[in-house]
Amino acid sequence: MRKGTKKWTVLAAFAAACFWFIGFEANAAEAQSALIQMPGFVVEQWPAPRVMAVNQSAAVRNLAQEDAQTIGAVEAGQTVNAWGQTDNGWYFIECGQTLGYVRYEAAAFVDEAVLAQLKEQNRQAQQAAEEAARAAAEEAARQARIAAAAQVQPAMAAGVVFIGDSRMVTLKEDVEEAFGICPVAVVAQNGSRYEWFHDSAIPQADRIIGQGSRVVINMGVNDLSYASKYAEDVNYWGAVWTQRGATVYYASVNPVWANSHNITQERVDLFNSALRSRLIPQVIWLDSSSYLMQAGVHAVDGLHYKPDTNLVLYNYYMTAIGAV
Repeated sequence: MRKGTKKWTVLAAFAAACFWFIGFEANAAEAQSALIQMPGFVVEQWPAPRVMAVNQSAAVRNLAQEDAQTIGAVEAGQTVNAWGQTDNGWYFIECGQTLGYVRYEAAAFVDEAVLAQLKEQNRQAQQAAEEAARAAAEEAARQARIAAAAQVQPAMAAGVVFIGDSRMVTLKEDVEEAFGICPVAVVAQNGSRYEWFHDSAIPQADRIIGQGSRVVINMGVNDLSYASKYAEDVNYWGAVWTQRGATVYYASVNPVWANSHNITQERVDLFNSALRSRLIPQVIWLDSSSYLMQAGVHAVDGLHYKPDTNLVLYNYYMTAIGAV
């Protein structure tokens, strides 16, 4: 190191110590700014730090000179405490655990309103970062649970599994009536809603879904305001089952007509749209509703279909999933 540079570095360190001491005395005696002569420049020390906003990234140096040693840096958008300014275009600022100099153009004073705004922005940014970290941790834990559940293969996997409500119950009955047997494993219950799907249907189906299974889910007509809840469960178990080697489908809630349950086609359409938009790519959407509207529907009571329509729907499902 050159002797001159070493001398200036020592003086800079001495000046930093002086600033802290003089600052303490100034606060105690409510003193005005103090002037300190440095090699080649004069520093005006303030009795208290002033908050400055960094408007452009810049190096922090140990002396108020362009060729002085770099001891740190400031980044655009952050705030710093400044303790003084020089007569040659530098501010004297806190930089980590020490003090240094940064060019005038790198920072600007902020008033209380701006400072409050910056603090709020920093608080929001910190909160957003914490929430993002928490969400990432939760998603990592969720993926770990999915991977663990996917490792559990059933003793004997069903080829095709239908999950549904009373409409699926009547479909199964009509298939059995027409063909003598229903070649599909059906997990369904009359009047079933999301709670049954979550608590009973999924555990039952999980025991028979494995490598090569094709799963068709058709739920929601009894609780059309639960699209987000259905999506959450279907996305989780859809991921589990597809990792096991199954293929998962969600069939739209099918058309309705005048009925005593206040279930309208408008609400059905809203449910289908909301649910479809929330499903992960691994869950394949079957637009059976549009298909039935084109094919024609014979309904019994505005909700349930006559045997001929149920057989058309069954054939649509089996064809769509490649099971015929």
